[in-house]
Amino acid sequence: MPSNMQALAQMADRAATQITASHESWTDFLKIAARLYKYPYHEQLMIYAQRPDATACAGYELWNEKMRRYIRRSSKGIALIDASGDKPRIRYVFDVSDTGSRDDSRRPFLWEYRPEHEDTVTAALEQEYEVSGKKGLADQLEQIAGQLANEYWENHQYDILRTVDGSFLEEYDEFNIGAQFRSAASVSITYAVLSRCGLEPDEYFEHEDFLSIFDFNTPSTVAALGTAVSEQSERVLRQIEVTVKNYERQHLAERSATHGEQSDLQSERGLPDSRPDDHGADGEH
Repeated sequence: MPSNMQALAQMADRAATQITASHESWTDFLKIAARLYKYPYHEQLMIYAQRPDATACAGYELWNEKMRRYIRRSSKGIALIDASGDKPRIRYVFDVSDTGSRDDSRRPFLWEYRPEHEDTVTAALEQEYEVSGKKGLADQLEQIAGQLANEYWENHQYDILRTVDGSFLEEYDEFNIGAQFRSAASVSITYAVLSRCGLEPDEYFEHEDFLSIFDFNTPSTVAALGTAVSEQSERVLRQIEVTVKNYERQHLAERSATHGEQSDLQSERGLPDSRPDDHGADGEH
């Protein structure tokens, strides 16, 4: 019988070849990869294979010690292969749905892109990538994804070329392997980022846009593509995350300052403060 480590490695290989077997499988994977964009590709793949509905994952210690949440007794951990040490080992993470709350528990903060963020986000991305956002965020992200896919191929093409043996890519020459890789990476990065921003990526793409994906039909070629998509999507999404959080902090400070000025004015005029009481008016504690 295979060991637990071997069984997990086999699971990863099966999942890798399955996710590029159809347009639907690949986009389903991109959606969870986008939700868990701070995880590397190989861990995104393992989470997808075991818990495709996961939204926020962390280890036992983080949930228990930092978030003050407990792991429900019936929960089954998501097994990941940790190769960061001298030899691979298995570690487990749990989705937020596997946890329960205490009086002092914290919920994970998941930032949300909203239409009012567009001008600020497109300006930040334009400054970083020198790609105009005049036609809207979706168009800008598509251009950025193409730029990042080209850069990634230029920097990693020789490593990628070594993965093509036994795959459909083996039939192409170097130029066309590069073309297929850039096409697959570009559309996938765009899809993932649009998905995390809640912009309904299926409205922007047709099935034919993903035809290049099918040439990546071995675990090694899927890993080469998946790693590129994961790393470049994370790069863009981290910047959008910081921009959205800064926007929210700034506007919260402005609202607090304005509210404070109104309260001071009411006090000067002898008017009652119209603020609601502090007993969980928003339904959260």
